[in-house]
Amino acid sequence: MGADPFSHTAIGKIDHTWNAEKNADTLDLSTKITAYSPVANPAATRWQSDGAQIRCDKISSITPGCSFYKYIPTWVMNFAKTPPAVAHAWLIQSKLPNHPGSQAANKPLFYLPAASKNASGRDPDDNRKVICPDGWAATYGNPDATPVTEISSGDKASCDEFAYASTYNSGGMPGGSMGGMNEVDTGNDCVQTYATRVKQGEWRLYDDVREAAPTWQEVCGRSAMSSWINSTSMGGAFSSGFSTKYRMLDKDPYWVDFPEFAHCDASKATVTCTVPKP
Repeated sequence: MGADPFSHTAIGKIDHTWNAEKNADTLDLSTKITAYSPVANPAATRWQSDGAQIRCDKISSITPGCSFYKYIPTWVMNFAKTPPAVAHAWLIQSKLPNHPGSQAANKPLFYLPAASKNASGRDPDDNRKVICPDGWAATYGNPDATPVTEISSGDKASCDEFAYASTYNSGGMPGGSMGGMNEVDTGNDCVQTYATRVKQGEWRLYDDVREAAPTWQEVCGRSAMSSWINSTSMGGAFSSGFSTKYRMLDKDPYWVDFPEFAHCDASKATVTCTVPKP
């Protein structure tokens, strides 16, 4: 038998153009093909890949560009460099019922960019001031929080919060029209911990026993720890690296992962976990 006489191949090209006069726009990677057969007259078919939809913008960066914005990226904190900050974030994500940033629980963090780039005009630093008021660590933070003066001579204790201030998940983000998901009145409503160095290269994250024990129904965490560690745990690696790479805009979701803690069990009332040195 010969080849099917009704089989044909069609090859086409579709161009998608972004009008850069718009600050942000989306392009659907889709096409519509209509064909009629001598045997049948099927309805027109349409192919569209929603997950491959492209967003082009000149908001996330001064350099215009495009991204597959429906892809949800994963931010992995640098444990080797800032272990106490990673331990704090892991504890809060794993233990609290809102599981901020957990892919397993399907609870992404939602990015809050600078005030000029978000719908509510909310400065992320205002979220920080709710959970971590200026001077809180020096006045109220646990005095056993260890600075790393051998790295930064002026280092002192500071206040670390999770979920991050630059998210709609932050306890400092107002609800209602601003869209905050976990609004609290003050950082006193969060789980309270502190980070201390037992010896060079060995850190411990402890419950701050000067405060009421956590109920594990809180929606945020606040920890006293080295200012250098706190700022370095995010710093340019997130703002100039991660969020810029993925061209993240207002309310874009992302996951947070801590692979060094994958073996840890946060299901017990008292959480104990040791992460071996690399």
